[in-house]
Amino acid sequence: MLKLPLVSFIVTSFNYAKFLPKTLESIKAQTYQNYEIIIVDDCSEDNSTDIAEQFISDNQDLKITLIKHKKNLGQMAAMLDGLRIAKGQFVSFIDSDDILMPEYAQNHIQIHLKTSVAFTSCQILEIGENDEIQTFYSISSPHNERIEDFISEETPKYEILKKKRFGGWYWSPNSSAMFRKASIESLLNYKTPDKWQICPDKFIFNFANLVGGSIIIYKPLVAYRRHKNNAGACSQVTGNKKFHSDKTTIKNIENNIKIRPETIKFLWQEKQNFGKRNTAKLILTVLISYLF
Repeated sequence: MLKLPLVSFIVTSFNYAKFLPKTLESIKAQTYQNYEIIIVDDCSEDNSTDIAEQFISDNQDLKITLIKHKKNLGQMAAMLDGLRIAKGQFVSFIDSDDILMPEYAQNHIQIHLKTSVAFTSCQILEIGENDEIQTFYSISSPHNERIEDFISEETPKYEILKKKRFGGWYWSPNSSAMFRKASIESLLNYKTPDKWQICPDKFIFNFANLVGGSIIIYKPLVAYRRHKNNAGACSQVTGNKKFHSDKTTIKNIENNIKIRPETIKFLWQEKQNFGKRNTAKLILTVLISYLF
């Protein structure tokens, strides 16, 4: 008997006790019911772990695992720790201040099963600290001129990204994506996740797109929360302009500088898994992106 694939929701949590319950409840409310939840708390200093444990106690019918770091390791380490125990064929890394639309998993899976890419990334809508909708036309979401009606029950339109320069950014933020686990499982061998303590999606999305391609879903399936404590907090939005603080600008520059050498080093490390010929092609693609 054929079965629908299992989805692993890996929720990375750090000092977001105020928002975590709504994130977890939004996963619980998914119309697609074959999923597990893995909560990775990165040594929060608030009561985030108490909230996670209470949610587990209140939902013993769900498949939920809690991992508690004894020290703060950064978001990428938390993501990989969740990935290490994930049983799903598909994986989404969810920030613990975001809210998923009920059809998030259903729409991602529908498109994954119609295609064959490493990951899908949906558009986002933006909300504030108290869940108020700020806009469906997020400037942090790609191709937003083609946004679909988010209340439609039909499978949303989508587009396979082609000929995109490695190291760029063509997707919505972290929670927007669902990965084929097989496409990113090699990242469990990545030895320096501490280099991506903040904004690891820059590295993971580009790597996954390099090895297996990606798709944009033209429907906002995630409510992305803007508030003063998140990584995008310093991205002041004024109309259709986004202004980064100096701290964010420096972090973006650092990420742009290190993404190519880090990827090349990792590909070379994994050449036995990818095969020498394929590794050479992937490294060449990264090198060419320096020029174009």
